[in-house]
Amino acid sequence: MNRFVLLLVLVNLLLVACTTLPDGPEDAVNLSAQLEKVAQVDTWQLRGKIAFRQEKEGASANLLWKTDDADFHFRLTNLLGVTMVDLNVNDDKAILEAGNEVYEDADPEPLIYYTTGMDIPVAPLLSWIKGLPLADDKFTLTDKGLLNTLESNCSACKGWQVSYANYGSVTTPDGDSVWLPHSINLVQPNPPSTTLKIKIYQWTLL
Repeated sequence: MNRFVLLLVLVNLLLVACTTLPDGPEDAVNLSAQLEKVAQVDTWQLRGKIAFRQEKEGASANLLWKTDDADFHFRLTNLLGVTMVDLNVNDDKAILEAGNEVYEDADPEPLIYYTTGMDIPVAPLLSWIKGLPLADDKFTLTDKGLLNTLESNCSACKGWQVSYANYGSVTTPDGDSVWLPHSINLVQPNPPSTTLKIKIYQWTLL
């Protein structure tokens, strides 16, 4: 077991779904207008829970994720609010702090792989987390016209499959609103198979 996952397991983090998640729109939405609004969401913050599983190893944590276009801050904490992992990414470098160790690289993917053993496509995930498919992704829609499932098709996307649920209406800075997912399930089926489950309790658009 790699040291990052071991660290999370030892502090006994739990993924609990005690917060009521939204049920989505009552009527069907206009897909083109929805995707256009989502594409404009580039500065945001979310709070929630994230669960990791790779083969037989698994862990979960509280999640705080802030982005400003391609720059972002990603933090995992335990139930007591103690920071377990802190990742900052900007144009110049990525810095990841885990425990008492600090790692730096030009890109975040090698740092995540070194500390977790998971090959996460960070750039696509910045779009997928919002329910926004990339140009070559294959996707299906819910009966309300929102993204239901997504199958990645870019060369760096590693065959990830994404499913969505619990869309909620989130207010944009200009006073409009956009539907954003509050439950996201990401699966990379190729060995070693990896699953990420994200429950979002609060979206804030900045």
